[in-house]
Amino acid sequence: MATGNAKRQVTHNMGAMDTRPVKHLEFDGPLPQPTKDMDQIRADLDRAGYAIAAEVVSRDKAREMRDFLAAEIAREEAIDEERVRRFYTDNDDLNRRMSGCHLMNRERFFRDILEHEMPLQLTRELLGPQTLDESYLVHSYGANVTRPGSAQQGIHRDRSGAMPLSAGAAQTRFIWCLDDFVEANGATRMVPGSHRDTEPQSWAVQYESVPAEAPAGSVLIYTDLLLHGTGANTSTDLERAGVIVGYCPPWWKPMINFPMTIDPEVMKGSSKVLRQILGYSSVSVGFDEPWTYAPDAVKDLIVPPEMEW
Repeated sequence: MATGNAKRQVTHNMGAMDTRPVKHLEFDGPLPQPTKDMDQIRADLDRAGYAIAAEVVSRDKAREMRDFLAAEIAREEAIDEERVRRFYTDNDDLNRRMSGCHLMNRERFFRDILEHEMPLQLTRELLGPQTLDESYLVHSYGANVTRPGSAQQGIHRDRSGAMPLSAGAAQTRFIWCLDDFVEANGATRMVPGSHRDTEPQSWAVQYESVPAEAPAGSVLIYTDLLLHGTGANTSTDLERAGVIVGYCPPWWKPMINFPMTIDPEVMKGSSKVLRQILGYSSVSVGFDEPWTYAPDAVKDLIVPPEMEW
């Protein structure tokens, strides 16, 4: 059944003329709301496939980091606009994106959130134990900004189509809200209950979805089993910035080779946990392959893989 203000999927190229058949929501019950109760977060993840953690950082901190992000995007645009637009996951020219490794190199906040207790704890719970207790890894990391007039992203899963849904979650996903996420500015649209689907994602249908509205400082939580997508920004004057982090098991190849993209100087004095989740270990699933030709500054950051968190 359709729930709340459910809306059909709209893709950038199809717009209002989309004639694909509609796959209606079959989810019943209340939608997740922002909460600080971890038990409620776990219940929402189990029931709806997503949850909204409230007040993970203060509104003031979210605004500070939002302003920092805006300044960095403006700096990149002045050099070459193509650095921050037209990514394959979002080909709307209006929107902007920035890699997490660039942000980590420039501001400590974007390193600190990676080892925040809440996402690490939920990752352990949702992905389960790993071989030899090796640390999970940061799979992907980036900041997305929707601008007024931008179109809705196609509804999708953050998952390889070759991996069956029956295998369970292989990634945890966290969107740090630096702005208020509201429907008008492109709040992430979710298909509640789709984490239990047995059918693969299809581009041949329109999925009904609902906006995950959340105040700045909140974190949206889901896994790669959930259908979702950035909403259309139908406002005339509101932007929506979110920082998206994914975690995966140690045997899954991250999208970013962090030891080769992060300035070793900013990692000096960093915690063992941060270096573990960023892949600063020569060991994978028990096999040690020495980083013989890595720069000495990178070798100095190598840590054992066994989790201490």
